[in-house]
Amino acid sequence: MKRSIAALAIAAIAPLVLTATPSQATNIGYEGCTPGYWKNHTDSWEEAKPGNMYVGKFSGGSAYSSVSGLTQLQALDGGGGSGANGAARILARASMAAYLNAATEGLGYPWRRATDGLDGRPPLTDTVNAAFASGNRDTMINLATWLDADNNLGCPLN
Repeated sequence: MKRSIAALAIAAIAPLVLTATPSQATNIGYEGCTPGYWKNHTDSWEEAKPGNMYVGKFSGGSAYSSVSGLTQLQALDGGGGSGANGAARILARASMAAYLNAATEGLGYPWRRATDGLDGRPPLTDTVNAAFASGNRDTMINLATWLDADNNLGCPLN
């Protein structure tokens, strides 16, 4: 059976569509840089920009007034407070540093942004968005604590 011109065109562009997704850093291990490192080294950011909105990386944060208006740099400032809004702000700080760690080539961070990481770590972006969607303070704090521990594994970057 002859293939149609449309089918040939789709087959030709399919590889281009598949490569348009964000790349994943290939180095994976047990290293991580803190929110403070990333806050003071914005020139080292890969696949993120300090002035861009945090919810551009983690859309689930848009449900919280303490997070929805933050830039990616402001998310690294931290903060907190009571209730789900306070927990969301804590999670924003830890998750922004985690995103930057996972995006950086040459840094062996145990989380991946869109795929499973080391030792059963789930995809970062989906996990953070699910924690926001839960609306549960403990869920957000527990994830922020896990990310914070990995963000403090040791930073080999200068």
